[in-house]
Amino acid sequence: MKVTTFLAIQFLLGQKRRGLFSFLTWMALFGVIVSAAAFVVVEAVMVGFGEDLQNKVIGFSPHVSVTWQPQTQAGSELREQLAALPGVLRVSPLREGEAILRTEDDELQGVKVRGLDPADPPLAKQVQVFFEEGENWASLEAKEEALPGLLLGSELAAEAGVLAAFAETVELLYPFGEVGPTGEVEPNIRRFRVVGTFKSGYFDYDSKFVLVALPETARLFGDYVPETWGLYLKDPAQAEALKARLAGFPGVAKIDTWQEWHERLFSALKLERIGMAIVLTLMILLASFNILSMLMMVVYERRRDLAVLKALGLPETQIAAIFRRAGLAIGIAGGLVGVALGSGICLLLQSFRLPLPTQYYLDALPVRLNPIFLSMTLLLAVLLSWIATLFPAREGRRLTVVEVLRYE
Repeated sequence: MKVTTFLAIQFLLGQKRRGLFSFLTWMALFGVIVSAAAFVVVEAVMVGFGEDLQNKVIGFSPHVSVTWQPQTQAGSELREQLAALPGVLRVSPLREGEAILRTEDDELQGVKVRGLDPADPPLAKQVQVFFEEGENWASLEAKEEALPGLLLGSELAAEAGVLAAFAETVELLYPFGEVGPTGEVEPNIRRFRVVGTFKSGYFDYDSKFVLVALPETARLFGDYVPETWGLYLKDPAQAEALKARLAGFPGVAKIDTWQEWHERLFSALKLERIGMAIVLTLMILLASFNILSMLMMVVYERRRDLAVLKALGLPETQIAAIFRRAGLAIGIAGGLVGVALGSGICLLLQSFRLPLPTQYYLDALPVRLNPIFLSMTLLLAVLLSWIATLFPAREGRRLTVVEVLRYE
């Protein structure tokens, strides 16, 4: 064992007859542990919330939306080319526009209408669809003996007071229809029967969207709303890269990605994570001040021992190393215990799934542990602890042997 390491241990733990120093040492260690553990838990919850929200967002909508130009290339040809691209799992037709929902009670509400293929609805597993008895995806298609079906978002159905169990009917109005006999544009009106509801887990979707069969959107919107191809990828994070690859692709008029549709939402989440990380970093910084104050008191109380060591020929660099090693010992020990404690708390939260009130739109508190982030937390605790040792190390090496021993 190096002499500097031995002396650092003695300065930290060899204070049994001096209760104040022992208390300050343990308080410095405790501060690093609590700060590191809080950093791990809070950041794991923030990451979990962001991932949960992202999964809900991309579970309802395509990862990339491609609008094609019918006059330049047939849609079926473009679909085959898009499906052949690497990383693309499936390509589904979509048509989405805004309309007015009118209930049997003449209640009006603006909604977003999405047309999809009932034979192969492009919805992820986390989107729950609740059909009424005897209804299914085929019910969305128009039949001679029945109106076409419609699925309402769960929040929208509750807000509009529509109950699918009572076989209620609703109307969708699109203001830009055909020119009537008087020369004025008459709205397109399509009547539907409510066959069920859906729940995506994302409030904006559940409170604004209705789902109908793709042919019904063509009859409702006409040529005002173009049909698009929705691309679903193996890795949704590659949506922007695929968009860049599709730039200039023949027959493509417009390309949108899920990141662009929700840019403000995820930018706000990112900003919130950065702000929280700054606050938690300040907590570790405050804990490192305990290390600084404790080491400064060690310098003051051990000045005679330090002077004797210098008189015996111990270099100033090694005297400074004593305090750096002492501070690093607290930082490493506190960081390791804090990261382990925070990870343990996160694992408990994952196992027991802490329930949340319904207004949060989450079944349980989402927690995601990231090994890279755990390593960064440990490095941050060690780095700030090392910085806290610089001033005490400088003061220790600047002690003058003659001045210290003159009054001893």
